[in-house]
Amino acid sequence: MSTPHPLRLRCAGHEDGRLVFDWRNDPITRAASHDVLPISWPVHELWWKASLGRADRVLLLGEDAWGRPVGLVRFDAREGRWIVSVQVAPERRGQGWGRELLAAGVARMADKRGAYRFTAEIKPDNTASQRIFEACGFVQCVGQEWILKLQRRRAAA
Repeated sequence: MSTPHPLRLRCAGHEDGRLVFDWRNDPITRAASHDVLPISWPVHELWWKASLGRADRVLLLGEDAWGRPVGLVRFDAREGRWIVSVQVAPERRGQGWGRELLAAGVARMADKRGAYRFTAEIKPDNTASQRIFEACGFVQCVGQEWILKLQRRRAAA
């Protein structure tokens, strides 16, 4: 399934904290997460503020052609790779935005940060995420770990 309109990625900002909080506490999102418990606004607000200031974390908010949010793709640097997670806005599920967020996010990280190793941890019963990551070239490695390794770009002579 392809999205009906182009996706635009932008760095998430302080103003996006409440929106991401609401998405994170959605029951379907929680069920697919490793941490299934709801979180409080004060806990999320502290995490969000700290996350925005971290050099080892990239939060990219996806918007449709009209500037309406469709989801978030998050990258966390760890041991020479980027851990990826995708969160689609509940009202945008099933429209192809998850795949678009992941593909655009990986491309941006490769272009802007020179990233070429990505991993994701996907629960065995989260078939929607498995399909999204597989469509973007990730392969299941061991247990819940999925990997994508891009070719390193060679510097122009």
